[in-house]
Amino acid sequence: MNKKIAIAMTALIIIFCFTTCQSLSSVVREPHVSLHSVEMMAIDFNGADLLCKIQVENPNAIAIPFPEVGWELFLNANSFISGVIRNDQRISARGSTIVNVPVRLNYVDVFKTFQSFLGNSQATYKIALAPKIVIPVIGEKVWHFEHGGEFPLLQFPKLSMPSMKIDSMDLTKAEVLVTLNMENPNVFSLPPVKIAYDYQVNRNSFIKSSMETEGPLAASSVTPVSIRFPVNYADLYRSFQSLLTSSEVPSSFTMTADFGIPAFNDAFNLEIPGTLPLIRF
Repeated sequence: MNKKIAIAMTALIIIFCFTTCQSLSSVVREPHVSLHSVEMMAIDFNGADLLCKIQVENPNAIAIPFPEVGWELFLNANSFISGVIRNDQRISARGSTIVNVPVRLNYVDVFKTFQSFLGNSQATYKIALAPKIVIPVIGEKVWHFEHGGEFPLLQFPKLSMPSMKIDSMDLTKAEVLVTLNMENPNVFSLPPVKIAYDYQVNRNSFIKSSMETEGPLAASSVTPVSIRFPVNYADLYRSFQSLLTSSEVPSSFTMTADFGIPAFNDAFNLEIPGTLPLIRF
């Protein structure tokens, strides 16, 4: 008799659990998860900021956990960086939220990983997103989204039309004028350029100095740069007495431009040959 009662009770428990789970499954529904947007929020000479937004709508009468979002960024179809966004909050009953997934592309890391990108104006990217939510009764649910686009790559500035001439001259000195154009091909401005130069006379260093351009190099534009300095004849003849009987002497202007860009460790070097007229006594 006790055995029959036990079997009956077990059957009732199984039926109760089955019907309860069935009723819970019909009550608890999957949230609606969608890719809201992917935007390039900012870009400068250090890198670019990408912001992905995932919208989650909870149709249930109970709160559900905040999603855990795994992401992976591909550049020109090659995996570059990945990460996971976690949050201990919960999405309220019949509420909705936007999950922000920020991704930073650092140009130093980009060029270290993909040296072939150097000199290119842009690259293609793809962001893969996998939000995951553990839902009561239903269990773990994962959604998959992808978004692709293009972003500009950092390009090294260009120097063009360099020239050196004697702008003016009298019995005491000659004014040397060096001009050139600095082209910034990027869609963002670059820091002011630090210039170190060496003016050589007859292959010997005579004037060494440095300067900085006024303000940053504007985006997608050409900035003219002028460097003017006097060559004092008394100082010149004191340094090089052999020039006292010469009417002119070969000269050269060498310049190093440091653009202060972490992704480019090497500075730009330039040499302009010329001739310096002398005063004969």
